[in-house]
Amino acid sequence: MQQSNKKSSEVGKLLFTFLYIPPALKSPNVCCFVIGESVSFFGSWMTQIALIWMVYQITNSAMLVGIVGFTNQFMGLIITPLVGVFLDRWNLRYVLLTTQLVSILLSATLTVLTINGQITVTWIIIIGIMQGTVKAFDLPARLVAIPRLVNNKADTYSAISIHSFLINTAKFVSPMIGGLLLARVGAASCFLVDSISYIPFISAILTAQLKSDFNNYSLKKTNIWQNLKEGFAFSYNFLPIRYVLILQILICFMVMTHVNLMPVFVKEVLNGNAETMGFLMTASALGSIIAGLYLILRKQATGLLEVIAVSTTILGLGLIIFSRFNNLEICLVLICIVGMTNTLTLAAISNFVQLILVDENKRGRVTSIFTTGFLGILPFGNLFFGGLTSKIGVDNALLFGGISCLIGAGFFIRKLPKITKIVSSIYREMGLISQ
Repeated sequence: MQQSNKKSSEVGKLLFTFLYIPPALKSPNVCCFVIGESVSFFGSWMTQIALIWMVYQITNSAMLVGIVGFTNQFMGLIITPLVGVFLDRWNLRYVLLTTQLVSILLSATLTVLTINGQITVTWIIIIGIMQGTVKAFDLPARLVAIPRLVNNKADTYSAISIHSFLINTAKFVSPMIGGLLLARVGAASCFLVDSISYIPFISAILTAQLKSDFNNYSLKKTNIWQNLKEGFAFSYNFLPIRYVLILQILICFMVMTHVNLMPVFVKEVLNGNAETMGFLMTASALGSIIAGLYLILRKQATGLLEVIAVSTTILGLGLIIFSRFNNLEICLVLICIVGMTNTLTLAAISNFVQLILVDENKRGRVTSIFTTGFLGILPFGNLFFGGLTSKIGVDNALLFGGISCLIGAGFFIRKLPKITKIVSSIYREMGLISQ
């Protein structure tokens, strides 16, 4: 009888885990916003895949693929840190509305140029620079908005986890549909879908209730460059922020660039086509969804540092092994692991930073510095690995990235005790752990 009750209790706990609703998901304010932005990301990822494939088909050059990736994102390094100062001063709703409207215009331009047969690498580079400028404002603004959608500070982790999960769900769906559209209809259809995908997010922005209960009057009175300096000084002097930022920069430079190398890997190693690339990107995004689900189902906000350390180690190993195989089935499994751990590491870093930022006056600047570590460093990684691939081959370039990731994981693990000691006191003040 006792064994029967014990089994029933275990089944009940299992069902509760699967039926668990994250606190932030109970808020219509959060739901509408994150669902709307996930739809817009669906279109954005589809456009990114189509552009990479088009450039490689037009030029057959891994170096030019890297250059296009660089031009699409290098504006992030130049202006994103300054964007953070403006986000701490400006109305977030107006910033988000402006970025969505400009994104629609750029995607519509790509659609028209492609349909008329006027699309060239030059046009792709010019529009890529404009898209990079928009992203420099858009991505930090979205992240800053998430904590201001929740009514309870303790729900911040839950809201950011849902944000990451839905974005990665969009990453899962878009390569699958994008690959099919590319192969059967053409790139113009991807750009057209992207243009339409921003409309639900615009609706969500207009209806969202964004809190602005912090005092930014003092920021508006001081010099912009002084505000920027304060943001960098805080990010450097606060050790937990400094070390996770270093790790993020390493991953974005050495690992994230594998996405841009997929067309080369598909053609030169797997002897595949656009659909093959779609399968690989879908497998990678499936791993991202698994990572997002894991973060949502983690009911406690603490322990993210350990998650970052373990996932970074597995990420490096996964990329090393992936680079050594030319069998599609094995590569699909391995790229799923790479996608899962890559997303888990970067999403856990993002969640960790937003969670420990208790000063709202610095949220925009610190978030923008981390976005710079993503948008600003990634293009240099694309450029570097584009050149490296042309010299040593795509498989060896991926191997080099994986080894570098393992070295970074070792560095972070060595610093973990020092970071944990500092963060524990913050968690106690927030009531996340007992005194």
